Amino acid sequence: MLHCGASHVDLDEIRAVSTPFHTDSWCPIPHHQLITTVQRTLATTNLRIGMQAHSLSHEGQRYFGLMEVHAQKSSDDYCWVLGLRNSHDKTFPAGIVAGASVFVCDNLSFSGEIKFARKHTRFIVRDLPQLVSRSIGLLLAKWHDQDKRIAAYKEANITDIEAHDLVIRATDVGVCSTRSPRMARATA
Repeated sequence: MLHCGASHVDLDEIRAVSTPFHTDSWCPIPHHQLITTVQRTLATTNLRIGMQAHSLSHEGQRYFGLMEVHAQKSSDDYCWVLGLRNSHDKTFPAGIVAGASVFVCDNLSFSGEIKFARKHTRFIVRDLPQLVSRSIGLLLAKWHDQDKRIAAYKEANITDIEAHDLVIRATDVGVCSTRSPRMARATA
């Protein structure tokens, strides 16, 4: 979600962003290096990237992105989502989130079922490939559990009365909002 000044960009624009010089304790990585590391790691696990959305804010100092990730046997009705962010202005560490419901916003909201972050310290370039690989491995296990859960949901037959009861209970405990999406956007 972009509402605090970020704009949609393509990968060429991301590659064109200059990365600040590092210090003894702070070592920013290029935004495209985070994206490329994730893409390479996904390719080695036979996962396919679908649609992507990339954005920059603060004159290229902050990057936010989303990627659809498809397994070999992809589903037509849902996909896995991976969110990325990186900053050159020391606002937040390089990060990855993933899950069924991922939220990446230029207001710095960053959430998902799995979250990984790495500060821009001296050994980030050395550590990044292993950290991303380990994180993708954890995500794969989580995503396969998600696939099983969604398959079970699809197999479950419930009546209209049971569906109504579930929605009302979910609303009562705050899982579902009583506001319409249009109203939620208008008041945000």
